[in-house]
Amino acid sequence: MPHAFLTARWSHLVLLTFEVPEDLVRAVIPAGVEPDRRQGRTHVTLVALRMDDIRVVGWRVPGFRMHPQVNLRTYVRRPRDAPGGAGVVFVRQLVPSRLIAAVARARYGEPFLAAAVEARVAAAGDAVSVEYRFGLAAPTNRLAVAGSRHSHLPVPGSLEQYLVERRIGWRTDRRGRLHSFRVEREAWAIREVRSVAYHIDFATLYGAPWECLYGAEPVSTIFAVGSDVAVYEPGAET
Repeated sequence: MPHAFLTARWSHLVLLTFEVPEDLVRAVIPAGVEPDRRQGRTHVTLVALRMDDIRVVGWRVPGFRMHPQVNLRTYVRRPRDAPGGAGVVFVRQLVPSRLIAAVARARYGEPFLAAAVEARVAAAGDAVSVEYRFGLAAPTNRLAVAGSRHSHLPVPGSLEQYLVERRIGWRTDRRGRLHSFRVEREAWAIREVRSVAYHIDFATLYGAPWECLYGAEPVSTIFAVGSDVAVYEPGAET
């Protein structure tokens, strides 16, 4: 039984999802997977989260027990005649440390980048709120959500379940081989979203093609409680 490379608690996850043209998705996904469509449409999600109690191969690393992260991901699946199911491909993952970014790139081949990323959480009465600020050089982008302390599991077959229940990530290595890594965790409960505010310069963060998201209305905003997670090392697909 393989051991997890990284374990942590992911919490206060905000998922801001937009519909995008399929051509934009195809431009960022590797060969061997295809866009996963929801009712004929393709999507990307900006995900902001906190990672606490981080351990690498079971060990706490001094100075790196907690950090926030912001990523942009899209939804994919393997062709019907290939093993595997629905998962995600990351466009870019922002973390507040050059060392974390370098280790993640080396171990997973994922597009991690050191950036300014901050998180602030507040709770009072029956309400919980979180604010993420982030940017390549300074935290000039903002995503803030307020929600209920009470939470519930997404309805089976709902858009929320489709977006949240992803446990596989794909990437190609330097030799062009398709690799996947898996995440083990409990199902995430979600909070009632009471307010959301954001200002995100997608073109600066992710490249000119993503300017199409400027001023776009999200099709979904999810505020998930989170859970303990175990992230396993990537393996080659057949």
